[in-house]
Amino acid sequence: MIDRRGALRALSIPALGAFAPVLFAAERSVEPAPAVPDRSVPDLSDPAVLLEAYMRLSGALDDRLIIWWMDGVRYGVVDARAQALFGMKIGLFHRFYRQADGSFKLAMFELTYYTDLASGEMLETFDNPYTGQTDRVSHVRLGPEVRIQTRAGIARPDNPLVKDYTSSLGPALIRGDDVWIPTSVEARIKFPKPTAPEILLSLYTTVHGTLRDALNPALISAPCSLAFQNVLKWEPFMRMGDRPGHMMSQAAGKKLESVDALPADYLRIAERMHGKYIRDPIGALERLTDQLRKPVAID
Repeated sequence: MIDRRGALRALSIPALGAFAPVLFAAERSVEPAPAVPDRSVPDLSDPAVLLEAYMRLSGALDDRLIIWWMDGVRYGVVDARAQALFGMKIGLFHRFYRQADGSFKLAMFELTYYTDLASGEMLETFDNPYTGQTDRVSHVRLGPEVRIQTRAGIARPDNPLVKDYTSSLGPALIRGDDVWIPTSVEARIKFPKPTAPEILLSLYTTVHGTLRDALNPALISAPCSLAFQNVLKWEPFMRMGDRPGHMMSQAAGKKLESVDALPADYLRIAERMHGKYIRDPIGALERLTDQLRKPVAID
């Protein structure tokens, strides 16, 4: 199974300031006094403020069920030419627990299904345009597992197979009352068996909501939309061997707080493939409760 963790790295573009007028008196220019910052407005350049704003938009400040639903497309890329191969119907199911140090532990699992580009139906087999073979499709069920969201991104997993790990949160991009907060996870997973393929992860997600909601201390959870991109090696089920190229994905969606709010096409597939998870996602995550309430230990 391929682990999607993690988000889109974006650059924060500074706001444009207006030129202050110059006052002339007795042939001398008098510059206006510098503006005094409004200390009553939370500053998203503060990592603690940014983390809470991100959690309010992307998740919740309590342990309610939070679902990331997205629809997207997976591409093959050879010699910088991209070809759409199949659709993606993505569901990530979370519960969040605030820790004493300000970070958040989260229990999560993922149910993602690959679909026919024309019909939207779940693929059983895939006619591989690169090999001419018909491949049996493997869909994604990841977790349940525990992760830790910190001010710097998702904490490095306690797993010796994970190499070259980096993650980021922010900086926020603000335009009027719109705010975008990007996240990223980049890692290499190396298995001890020499013949096992190395897994490279490059995941980028951006959440978008209103600045008013993101900074509102009265809100436990606020609406947000999601944009996702990743770059990865060929899917193992495609049997590409040493053929050159790689894959990339793009998807978009939004945060939900109920299984009933998921689209009917996603629910139909999930019920067929992973019925016990989709019928009781809270129950599936509840088994991790003891881990979630243990104190955080981050290197």
